[in-house]
Amino acid sequence: MDAAAPDNARRFYAEAGVSFVQGIDRADALWETLDFQVVPNGLFLDEQGIVRYAKFGGFEARQAADVAEIERLLAVPPAAGLQAAAPLPSAASGNTEARLWFRLGIEALEKGDKRAAAGHWRKALHLDPKNFVIRKQIWALEHPEQFYPKINFEWQREQLAKELAQ
Repeated sequence: MDAAAPDNARRFYAEAGVSFVQGIDRADALWETLDFQVVPNGLFLDEQGIVRYAKFGGFEARQAADVAEIERLLAVPPAAGLQAAAPLPSAASGNTEARLWFRLGIEALEKGDKRAAAGHWRKALHLDPKNFVIRKQIWALEHPEQFYPKINFEWQREQLAKELAQ
């Protein structure tokens, strides 16, 4: 999920050289459905739309173990009867008002108004302060140099500590 720069998120996969299809959830559809509060996530859906793999937080196309798991699933014939992934987060238990503000931020960003987008996302974060999805989108918008072309995880830890101290 990358609301501000989906093309930059796609670049991570290109650099990793993965061959499987990736989707970037710019419109927060998976967030709405699965109610996760961290990114990046990795999901593998089979031909019937059944989730066979789910890793919430820390999925990385440049990590051999994550890629190997997806490739293992791709190698299994569809009729092989794969087991479903671990239970997914419960749907629709999140903060609906925060999600509405988040969507307003996406709309503002699509119109080129980064300032309004950040303002809407800050309102969303105020309503759902533990939500790292919202927080990370604000950071990526306001500090793109910490995310593109490489994610600076140390900066994120320091930034989170500063914000929580306030």
